Amino acid sequence: MGVVLTVACCLWDVNEHSRHFSRGYNESWADKLFAGFKRNLSDPFRFVVFTDRDRQFAPGIEQERLAMTNPHYCACIEPFKLDEPMIFVGLDTVIVGNCDRLADYALTGDVPLVPKDPFYPASPWPRTNAVVVAPKGCRSQLWEGYTDQNDMTWINACETELLDEAFPGAVVSYKGRVQHCGWERGNSIVYFHGSVKPHELPHVGWVHRHWHAPEGVSA
Repeated sequence: MGVVLTVACCLWDVNEHSRHFSRGYNESWADKLFAGFKRNLSDPFRFVVFTDRDRQFAPGIEQERLAMTNPHYCACIEPFKLDEPMIFVGLDTVIVGNCDRLADYALTGDVPLVPKDPFYPASPWPRTNAVVVAPKGCRSQLWEGYTDQNDMTWINACETELLDEAFPGAVVSYKGRVQHCGWERGNSIVYFHGSVKPHELPHVGWVHRHWHAPEGVSA
């Protein structure tokens, strides 16, 4: 078997660093995310949760122990130390469509792709790390030299290009677009940031189908 894609996320227990909107995460969020990628990736992949302790996940999910003893949001930079072709996402993410194009880029590209900030594209932090498509070899860009800076500050200092330009409409913000314009065919990943999370939207058809429903749907 050749090089295999890694899909990664992070999970740690609530602590003093946790904001109010990220205090509801547990193992089931990782399980749902894994199921979403299984439905929407054609080729084999590793699914790795970087976590603060041993946990019970769905079969097929791997675990890596976080180096931080009291994790905060900067832990979201740590997966890039693997230097593997990777799609990194937050737990508050819904996979709504085929992700093969993103996987192919991770396996063949050379520059990490991140979304444009949906609210403040002209701010000092014009990019977000809600989703990162990182080709192999990006350890030097995304991990080496990292010294526990704010994760958003760090990702904006790294050499990256925009997901929005490489794959228009594939990766979209719920609050920045979908909440107002609706889910669209061609969307692959919807990321939730800040308040309003998928578990609060069981009545929204596409969220129910792709996140709440036990079996979900394929793209």
